[in-house]
Amino acid sequence: MQRTQLGHMACSIARTMDVIGEWWTPLILRDLFVGLSRFDDLRRDLGIATNVLTDRLATLTEHGVVERRRYQDKPDRYEYLLTGKGRDLFGIVATLVRWGDRWEAEPDGPPMLMRHDDCGQVTAPVLTCEHCAGELRPDTVTGIAGPGGRIGPGTALIGPLLAARA
Repeated sequence: MQRTQLGHMACSIARTMDVIGEWWTPLILRDLFVGLSRFDDLRRDLGIATNVLTDRLATLTEHGVVERRRYQDKPDRYEYLLTGKGRDLFGIVATLVRWGDRWEAEPDGPPMLMRHDDCGQVTAPVLTCEHCAGELRPDTVTGIAGPGGRIGPGTALIGPLLAARA
């Protein structure tokens, strides 16, 4: 099935979804974050078809999220390592885990907990302001027009902001 491309939209979410929005990609990222990096290990852990995993890893490589590195010759075998761009996705993956733990982990509870290595405590991610460290929630954030905003497809939220700025 051909998927709709979203990268043309003036929307950071749409552009991000073009890179990581496929069904299996967040699970591949999860495995990379916990230390799995070899193709066969990823395929075995996920139970994913080889062609699907190949396609998802190719997309992540093309966008600079992972680096493909050969670790064996004859036959050639590769591992996939997160780049800085890929490691920046940790907050997204961790936030998905937090939501799933809160709303979908019943009846047995979360399958994995996160321990903060600096303090040793089990924790969950919280979004905070990079300036004041205050918590970011829907009721503490207001969207304002940014320099890359434009009116067009996928701009239902930003269109009125740009019109007001003009």
